[in-house]
Amino acid sequence: MQLINKSIEVQVFLKGSKQAVIYKGDRIDVLDFEMNRIKYKQIRYFRNGLSKSELVEEESINKIVKLEI
Repeated sequence: MQLINKSIEVQVFLKGSKQAVIYKGDRIDVLDFEMNRIKYKQIRYFRNGLSKSELVEEESINKIVKLEI
């Protein structure tokens, strides 16, 4: 039996930039988050048992693309 390890990639396109910010991991969560009346997207990505999290201000995002690779 062969295990297939699927990865997930999230591309975040920001206003004023042609290139996306790319997050890769075994699992990625994109959550809505609000702090001091500013709306953010919290991007949590998990790789090899470790997790990292980033906040991106919602107004600066053009689009978010989620891919399975």
